[in-house]
Amino acid sequence: MNRLDREIESICRRFPWDRAIWFNGVWWSRGAFWELVEATTEKLKNSGFESKMHLGLVMPNSPSFWAHVLAAWRLGGTAVPYNVREPANVITSALKHVQASLVILSNGRADMTSNLELAGIPWAIAPYDAPYKTSLEVLDVYPGKEDTAVIFYTSGTGGKPKAVPLSHGSLYANALTCIEQVEPIEEGDILLNALPDSHVLGFSICGLLPLLLNLSQCMLSSFMPVKNTLEAIRSSETNVLVGVPMMYQFFASALSQGASLPRRIKAVISGGDKFSVALDEVLERYIGVGVLEGYGLTEASPVVAVNRSYSTRKLGTVGPVLSIIETKVCNFDGEELPRGQEGVLWIRGVSVAQAYFGDESLTSAFFKDGWFNTGDVVSIDPDGYIKLHSRESDVIMVGGFKVFPEEVEEVLLKHPAVKEVAVVGMTQSMSGQIVKAYIVPYFDKLPSRRDIWSHCRKMLSSHKIPKVIEFVTDLPKTALGKAKRSVLREG
Repeated sequence: MNRLDREIESICRRFPWDRAIWFNGVWWSRGAFWELVEATTEKLKNSGFESKMHLGLVMPNSPSFWAHVLAAWRLGGTAVPYNVREPANVITSALKHVQASLVILSNGRADMTSNLELAGIPWAIAPYDAPYKTSLEVLDVYPGKEDTAVIFYTSGTGGKPKAVPLSHGSLYANALTCIEQVEPIEEGDILLNALPDSHVLGFSICGLLPLLLNLSQCMLSSFMPVKNTLEAIRSSETNVLVGVPMMYQFFASALSQGASLPRRIKAVISGGDKFSVALDEVLERYIGVGVLEGYGLTEASPVVAVNRSYSTRKLGTVGPVLSIIETKVCNFDGEELPRGQEGVLWIRGVSVAQAYFGDESLTSAFFKDGWFNTGDVVSIDPDGYIKLHSRESDVIMVGGFKVFPEEVEEVLLKHPAVKEVAVVGMTQSMSGQIVKAYIVPYFDKLPSRRDIWSHCRKMLSSHKIPKVIEFVTDLPKTALGKAKRSVLREG
C-alpha cells in the first residue's frame, strides 16, 4: 500500500531545496516544510496520539494544517478536516460522531472551545506556521483503521451529513491518475490552492497532489478578497488554476473591471458544480485559455471524470471517466440502461469509498455489490464523455415531465439583472410539483417577476418556467459556493 506520508517524506528528503508551498508571500522549501511536519509529529506523539485515532482539524489552508495531517498519518491515525465557516455546534456534533481524540483549531475558531469541552473532546490552537503549543493528553479512543487517511463530511443528496472514509491507496491512485490524464499539467508547474483544504477537491488536487509530485502550490487561507488572490497568482507565478465556477465568476468580474492575470496561465480546471459555456468564453478572452471541466464526488477521492486536453475537450461535458473507475447508468430503480440513455450514474473502482463511517443505513442505501450510487443524472455520449444533468433528488417532476434545475438556472443567469439563482421543486397537492426560483439580483437592477417570466418564455418550455419567483439577498451555500437546494426546498 502506498502510504501518503511516506511518499511525501521521500520527495521532501530527495529534493529539500525545491519550492513546495508559497504562503503569505514566502516560499517554503520541501525541507523546511518537512521540518515542520517532524516537529508536529513529535508534539502529537507526546500528547498520546496513536494509531487508529482521529485528529479533528478546524483550520484554513496553511502549512500547519498540512503538517498536522501528515503528523497524524505518520503515527497511524486519520485526519478529519471540517469547514471552518460552519457553526460551532455543527462541527462539534460531527467530531463527536467521528470520535475525535483531539481537535486542532485556528485562532479564528477559538469560539469553539466551550462546545468541545462540553462534548469532552480535547482541543488545542495552532498558528499557521507551527505546531500547537499546549501540553495536553488526547482522548483515549481508537475508532479508526490504519489505512484510512481522511474522513470528509459531505451533505450529498440530502441534508444529513455523511462521513466518508478515504484510504491512503484511494487518494494516491486518484491523484496519480489525474496527473497522468490531464495533459497540460507537467513537472514544475505551480497550482493554485485557494479552495478550502477541508473539502476533498481542495485537499486532494490542490494540496495533496503537489506535495506528492514534482509540483508546487500557491496556498491561500482564503479566496476572498479576489484582488489578493490575483496578486498572489502573479507574485507566486502560478500557472495552473484549479477552482469552482463561483471562483471563476469572481475572476471574470475582476478582470472585466481592469484587474490582470499573467498570460502564462496554461490551464484552468473546474469542478464542484456545472460550468457555464458563456463563462468559458470570458476566461479565454481575459486569461488566454478556457476551462477543462471535470466532475467528482467526495466518495470517489474525488475525481470521476475530466476533460483531458484543450484539443480534445467537449464544452458542456465533464470529459471521459478516469481509467481507474468503472461506470454504469441506471434507472431510478437501479436497473442498468443501454449506453447513451439518460439515467443515474453508478461507479466503482480503486478510488471509490466502500462505506460511510458509523452509519450502516446510509451505507446500505448508496453502496450495493461494490457499486456506489452517485445520485447524479447523466448521459454518456459515444466517445465516453459524460454530460451532467442534475442530482436525482433535485429533478423536478412537473405534470409527468422532468425538469432539470440546472437548465432553468442557465437561462435565468442570462438575464442581465440576475446575479445568482437556485431552482427547486415545490410540491402542490393537485399538480405534483412546480418550479420555484430563488433569485439574487444585482444590487442596482431589481427586475420584475413579469420581466423574468417574459425572458424565460423565449428559451424554455412552459412547464419549465418558474411559477414562483422569490428575490433574496443571498443563497445558502456549501464550502465550494454551490447553492444548497436541500435547504431551499425546506423553505
